[in-house]
Amino acid sequence: MSKLCVNLPPFAPDYSGVASVLFELGGMVVIHDASGCTGNYLGYDEPRWLGSKALVFCSGLRHMDAILGNDNLLIDRIIAAVNDTHPKFVALLGSPVPMVIGTDYEGIAKELEVRTGLPCFGFDVKGLAYYTKGVPMAIIALLKKFCLKKPDNITGDKTMPAINLLGTTPLDFGNTDNVKQFISLFQSNGINVLNSFGMENSLENIPYAKDAALNLVVSSSGVEAAQYMKKTYGIPFICGTPVGDGNIVLRRVNVFLKGEPYTENESSSYQNDEACERILIAGDQIISNSIRNYIEEKCRKSGKKVSVCVGTLFDVFPDFQRENDIAFKNELELRKFLNSGKTDKIIADPLIEQLLTEEIRKSGVQFFGLPHTAVSSRICWDKTKLFLSDEFETFIKEML
Repeated sequence: MSKLCVNLPPFAPDYSGVASVLFELGGMVVIHDASGCTGNYLGYDEPRWLGSKALVFCSGLRHMDAILGNDNLLIDRIIAAVNDTHPKFVALLGSPVPMVIGTDYEGIAKELEVRTGLPCFGFDVKGLAYYTKGVPMAIIALLKKFCLKKPDNITGDKTMPAINLLGTTPLDFGNTDNVKQFISLFQSNGINVLNSFGMENSLENIPYAKDAALNLVVSSSGVEAAQYMKKTYGIPFICGTPVGDGNIVLRRVNVFLKGEPYTENESSSYQNDEACERILIAGDQIISNSIRNYIEEKCRKSGKKVSVCVGTLFDVFPDFQRENDIAFKNELELRKFLNSGKTDKIIADPLIEQLLTEEIRKSGVQFFGLPHTAVSSRICWDKTKLFLSDEFETFIKEML
């Protein structure tokens, strides 16, 4: 019961993470369920669905099929759909019910591959983990299938240094132009983006992923994939989300590509100074870290003292934590901290504001909403802020 959500909705699950990465690539995604999980993904975790031509289907699992393990019916249905729609690949995703009966997704995928002649994937996702586990599963599966041999030619301008962006799904960046702006930032500064794993990508680009000189992880869902690519292809990675004017991350990428040593500016957070303003950023670890860096740079220039703490709601990577950072395991832990009087200002998804007690509100604690699709779903996904915009700079300025 430790994961029980009383006020907050359940966060985006692993199958939504897998499907989100595959959504734009021209394949057929089949979620093996009785339509509940498919409806959850398309209705609440996928802002690109409305008006899209993407092929996302429910297997139509029924009680007797689940009890008897009638995989042949599932396979025949998928083959019939393939013959009608002609996808570039097929991906079969799991859900809680087939988890109980031990469905062999990889085995089904292999049979489908033989019978259809298409690349096929089987993802043993159960709906019990967060999307941050599903995203790297999909990226790594794509790399294993399509990035085995070194391509003869690199897409784009060969004279430009090249990078990949990892973790660019709408679950973190919403139904806005965030990812387009990330790509534009680098390309306008002479850096070619070979792949953006999550949004603004194509299946044809994936074989070129191993030609990148650097992987930039823009959200925590890209970390495990970056670690895999470092081990498999020898591509180093750094973490950072372009925010504000984007110069902090752009500077790091440029320094790395030039082979120069990079040194972080001294933190302007004052952890033990009672006179400083205490700020909590709750959300994705990598995005929150990047917002903290931006706030600290602003405060360093203005001379303002702040203590910025990152509270992680999803995967936590110790290598990217500071001493005062917090990993919230559940809603109860988050609620207790928000009402502990240990912070003066809070940046988090708007739905999290309801966890504040009336007493803590009256004490002067200020809340600043930063929509996160994986948390508030369709309630706020069209209100996600553009990180590279005057709007975001104004948001931070007003918060400070």
